[in-house]
Parts: sequence; C-alpha cells; structure tokens
Amino acid sequence: MSAQFEFHLRGARAPEGQLDADHLLAIVTSLREVATKIGRAETDAEAVGRAPKRVHRVAKLLIGLAPGSTTVLARRVGAGDGALDFDLPDEQAFDESFQALVESIADDQRPAWVSDSLSLAAESLAGALRQAAPEVEFKVSGQLRRSFRTVDLHQETWLVGATPDSESVTFVGRLYAANLNTHRLQVQDDIGNQVGLPDVADDAQIATLLGSYVIVSGSPVVDAGGRLTHIHEASVEAAPHSVEGSRLQDAISLDEVLASAPGPDPDGGIELTDDEFDDFWAALHT
Repeated sequence: MSAQFEFHLRGARAPEGQLDADHLLAIVTSLREVATKIGRAETDAEAVGRAPKRVHRVAKLLIGLAPGSTTVLARRVGAGDGALDFDLPDEQAFDESFQALVESIADDQRPAWVSDSLSLAAESLAGALRQAAPEVEFKVSGQLRRSFRTVDLHQETWLVGATPDSESVTFVGRLYAANLNTHRLQVQDDIGNQVGLPDVADDAQIATLLGSYVIVSGSPVVDAGGRLTHIHEASVEAAPHSVEGSRLQDAISLDEVLASAPGPDPDGGIELTDDEFDDFWAALHT
C-alpha cells in the first residue's frame, strides 16, 4: 500500500479545510515536481524530456484537502484497480525518498543524495509551504514525522552551484509571468527559451514590467544538457528601448537578394590596346 503524506497547515489564513487558491496551486505544483524528479531517479529515467510511463506509474499523485488546521493530502496513485496488493521495489523507494526529502525540508538540510534538479524542486515546495502557513506538521500514514516553522526554512539550503565557468549570467527577454504569492517570475527570449526567477526581491514592483523586455542578472542554474533553466538572486531592470526593439529580421527572399546585388560594370574591366587584345586572343587558341 502506498504511504499517505499529510501536510497540516497551522495558521493558514483560510477557514478550516480550505486554502487560498494560489497557495494551493503552488503546493500542488511543487509536490508534482518533487514527485516527478524522484520518480525519474527511482526508475532510472532521463532527467529531461517527456517522462516515460514507468515514471507516471511510480510518481503520479492524488491530492486532497481535509479539515484539521487545513490538511493537504498526497499519495501515490499506484497502478489503479486490479493492481497487486504489494508495492514494487521502485514504488517503495519512491515513498521512502519522498518522505526523506520532506523531512530534510523540515530540518532545513540538504542531503548529499539530492541532485541539483531535485534540490530546485525542494526549494519550490519549501517556498510554497512558507507562503501558505507559518507552521506545518508532516505525517506519513498517520504518524507524525516532523513539526516545523516555515520561517525557519531558508532558500540558501537548496541553492545549486553556478556553472563551472561563470558565477553570473545576464539574460534579456520578455517578462511573461509573475506570481506574487510564491515570488517567482519567468522570462522568455525571442526564440522561446524560458528561465525561472525564484524568490525575486521587490517582485511586486518588478511585476509592473509584465509584458515588457527586461535585463536579468544573477547566478545561473543549468540542467543536465547545459541549458539555462533558473537564475537565482536575480536583479531585474527594464531593458532600454534599443534592446526591446532589436529582433531578428525575417528571412530575406532570394529575389530581394539578387535585386540588391550589383551586376557587372559595363564600363569597368581592364583597358587593352588592339595589339594587346590580338595577343590575348591568340594565346587563348594556342
């Protein structure tokens, strides 16, 4: 049987058994991200790309709300009806890793086994819990495992290292998403690359730039393929109009290229006397 994970949110600003929609969405999104990262690891799936079916079998979650200081419930879906009465090894490993990670969040300590990718997901979950309630009780199948204050959770615990050859990066793109509840922003450049900006300072003021081009500087985080995915400790400022207006031009047609290309100059070339021309013509036919 899959374990049931319970997050009792004490002091949440909502009636018992209810939760602010943005806070709930942030928690559910981060729980799904954590589950997927752990599922990939336990089934030896690639860290990037579409998750294969074996990951969904292990990592798909059911989420519920219950009264009692408002409780978020999460458990593995499993194989559904007709499944075996016992868990497979990778399913057991998933439950153990999920429990260990949440306990590490509560202890504000990053274990050595947590990858950079999973560390980012853990930071998202810690941030979502911090926004939702001042205190959290974490239970597994009814047994209390941890009780902690969310103010004691530090973002720095889960920060990952910068790229080996650079401690800072600058990214220019359009600010296209801003969640003031989780303090997370997202930017996208003109060719579709999207970069997350977690825990941005003064995000309420920066959110006024939504839809505009911005210049972002901070500590880069890359995925296994070397692609920039996040920028931590980001500073964000409006891009100058010269940058905002600079876009790749549309492709130029061949006709336009040929029309603008210079042709032969009828008045150009080498000036030859009649004797020189006769000698040149004779040389061609020898």
